[in-house]
Amino acid sequence: MRFRDLVNNLDHFELLALKKDLIGGATATKKLIDDKIKENEKGREKFCAVCDRKLDQYSTNYTILFGPDDFKKRASFCEIDCLEYFVSKLKNMGEVEETDGGK
Repeated sequence: MRFRDLVNNLDHFELLALKKDLIGGATATKKLIDDKIKENEKGREKFCAVCDRKLDQYSTNYTILFGPDDFKKRASFCEIDCLEYFVSKLKNMGEVEETDGGK
């Protein structure tokens, strides 16, 4: 569903409430969107980023947060060896960028 479709499905009072929130800094809308993003991210954490094995929420899992401040990415791993493999690939990518001049 596109944003336009969402707006078209709102009734008059919901549109007025949304407009009031936007004028007031959109704090309620921002919180709603942030909560939905967190919910989506939790769903992605259920599988190892390397081997795609399902993560057990009751055992030890490893998660890293990386990327620029305005676009953080999260990766979860089932075991330390998967985490080490992932980090080694990140290091290799960094070495390629350095020798390639970032191209």
